[in-house]
Amino acid sequence: MRLNAQTSLEIVSCCVFGGVTLYLVRSGKYLSYVTPRMEPYLYFTAVVMGIWALSALGRLRPQHKVRSAHCLVLAIPVLLLLLPHSPLDISDLSGNKKAAVAPPKAERRSKPPEETALPDSDAAAAKIAAASNDDFGFWLSELYMHAEQYEGYPITATGFVCKDPELLKDDEFALARLMMTCCAADLMPVGFVCRSEAASQLKAESWVTVDGVMGKVESQGGSEKYEPRIVVEKIAPARAVKGYIYPY
Repeated sequence: MRLNAQTSLEIVSCCVFGGVTLYLVRSGKYLSYVTPRMEPYLYFTAVVMGIWALSALGRLRPQHKVRSAHCLVLAIPVLLLLLPHSPLDISDLSGNKKAAVAPPKAERRSKPPEETALPDSDAAAAKIAAASNDDFGFWLSELYMHAEQYEGYPITATGFVCKDPELLKDDEFALARLMMTCCAADLMPVGFVCRSEAASQLKAESWVTVDGVMGKVESQGGSEKYEPRIVVEKIAPARAVKGYIYPY
C-alpha cells in the first residue's frame, strides 16, 4: 500500500519538532533560548505537535499532487535548534552597558537563598554571598530596593567586568551578569557598581570575584533614594559562571 508522501512528511515534521522541543525542556537546554517560566508552554507545544501528528494518520492515502513547502515552517526551526551552538556570552552582545549600572526593576523573591540572613537590628551583619545565579539575582533586586538597610555589610560577588566611561568614574566598574527577561534576544548585562583603585587595571569582560563592603550613594534617577555601591577590598580572577539570571 502506497502512503501519502505529503501527509507522511507532515507527520515526521510534527514528530521531530515536538521531540526536539521535549528534549530541550527535559535536558534544561531550553534555558539558552527562553526563561524558566516558558517551560509549561514548551510542554504544551510538544503535546500539540503530537496531536497533529496523530490526527494526520487518517490522511495517509496517496494523492496525485504533493505539496510539501509548508513543512518548512517546522523544518527550519528544527534545523536551527539541531545545529551546534553555545550559550551567548557578553562578547556576543552589542547591548546597552548602562543596564549594568542601573538594572531594570525585578520582583523580589519571597525569601533569600538558603543560608543567607536578612538584616536584623539585634544581630551582627551577615555576609552577603552573590556567587551563583540564584544568589546574584536575589541580591541584585534586594540591594537596589533596600540599599540603606545593607550599608556596612560585607559582600562577596562574582561577575564579569563591565566598563562605561560615560557613566562610571575612573575608579569604578560594574560587576555584571547577563539577565534574560523573556528570551535570548533581550539579554542584557546587569549588576553592581564597584569602587576600587584597581578599576583601571581590570580588563573589560574578564571574570572576577570581589570581596568588599556595601555602601550607598544617592540615586540620580528613578524612585529609589539610594543606590548600592561595593567598596572593594579584594579582587581575584574567577571562572565564568554558566547560565543567566532571571528577574521573575
